[in-house]
Amino acid sequence: MSIEIESICKRFTKKGKEIDALDDISVRIKEGSFVGLLGPNGAGKTTLTKILTTLLIPTSGEAYIDDISIREDKKVRQIVGAVFGETGGRSLYYRLSVQDNLMFYGTLSGLSKSVAKKRIQSLLNYFDLEEKKDALVMKLSTGMKAKVLLIRSLVPFPKVLLLDEPTLGFDAESSEKAKDLLNEFNREFGTTILLTSHNFPEIDELTSRLILIDSGKIVQDCAPTIFKKKAVQEYVHLIFSLPPLPTDRFRMSQLPTEIFKQLVRDSAGAEITSLQEKDGLNFIYEASIRPVDYTLNETISRITVLILRASGEIYKIAPYLPSLKESFLAFLAMNKSEAARDQDLTEKMFTFPLQEEDV
Repeated sequence: MSIEIESICKRFTKKGKEIDALDDISVRIKEGSFVGLLGPNGAGKTTLTKILTTLLIPTSGEAYIDDISIREDKKVRQIVGAVFGETGGRSLYYRLSVQDNLMFYGTLSGLSKSVAKKRIQSLLNYFDLEEKKDALVMKLSTGMKAKVLLIRSLVPFPKVLLLDEPTLGFDAESSEKAKDLLNEFNREFGTTILLTSHNFPEIDELTSRLILIDSGKIVQDCAPTIFKKKAVQEYVHLIFSLPPLPTDRFRMSQLPTEIFKQLVRDSAGAEITSLQEKDGLNFIYEASIRPVDYTLNETISRITVLILRASGEIYKIAPYLPSLKESFLAFLAMNKSEAARDQDLTEKMFTFPLQEEDV
C-alpha cells in the first residue's frame, strides 16, 4: 500500500472556536494509483495534503507513506514530491536563479549534482524554460513560477506525488504537456499520484479513482464514471419530427404536452425532462428524455421504435453523459439538501410546544 490514512483528525482553533478541518478520515491508496481529490473550498483537501507531506501534524490518527509514518518527516520527504497551488512561487527562493533553485532542492533530496543537473535540463527543455534557467525567480511570470514548482517536485523521481492545483497559472499548451508528463510518471515509474484540482477535465482525464471530501469528511470514493452516474442521471438527447395529425385543429405542436409525453412514458418507460419546438413548419422537436424503467440503451431502442411507428423521422438520438463538473455540483447540492433536511428534522424533534404553565 502506498498511502494509508487511518482516522486522521485535524482541529484548528480560530478566535477561540474549534474547527474540525478533517473529521476521522480513513483512506488507502494502492501503489501506482492515480487518484483525484475533489471538494469545495474549505473542505479539507489542502489540510490533508499538508499532513501527508509532514507540513502539518494531525490532531489524532495516523498516516503512512510507503509504510513510513508521517511523523518520521525526514524519511517521508525523501520519497514524496509535492506541489501546492500558489501562483506566487513563495516556496521558491526569489533571489536565486531557476537552475539554482532546482539544484538546491534536487541535491537536498539526495541526488548527486550530475544526476540532478541532467534531470533539471531535460525538464526545463520539456516546459520550454531552458532560456530562463539563469533568470531570478522573482523575474518570472506567474505561469513560469508554477512550472518551476512542478519541475521541482519531479526532479527526484518521487515514489509518491501529492499535487494541489499543480497547473494553476499554466497556459493551455503547458497544461497538456503537464498532463502527458504526469501520465508518463504514473505509467513508466509507477509513481503514486494524489491530485487535487478544480480543473475538472484534468481530473476526469487523468484519474481512475475519485475521492470527494466535504466538511472534513469523505462523502464519496469511486471511479469517476461511477460517480457521474450516481450524481447526475444519464439521459437521451433527441431531435426528431412527427407528422401532423389528420385534422388541422390538432397540429403536432400540441402533441408534446398532450400526447407525446404519455406515449414516451407508456411505451419507453421514460420521462421527458425538456421538450421544445425546433422547426414549427416541419414539425421538428428537440427533447431530453430520462430513462426510468429501463437501461439507457433499451430506452433509446424503445424511443426509436415509437417514433418510427408513428411515421416520424429521427435526426439525432444519442446518450448524454454528464461532465464531472456537472456531477460534482449536483452531488454537492444533494448533500446540502440532505443536510438541510436532517437539520430540519433534528430541530422538529427537539422543539416542543410550550405548555400553558410555561407561558
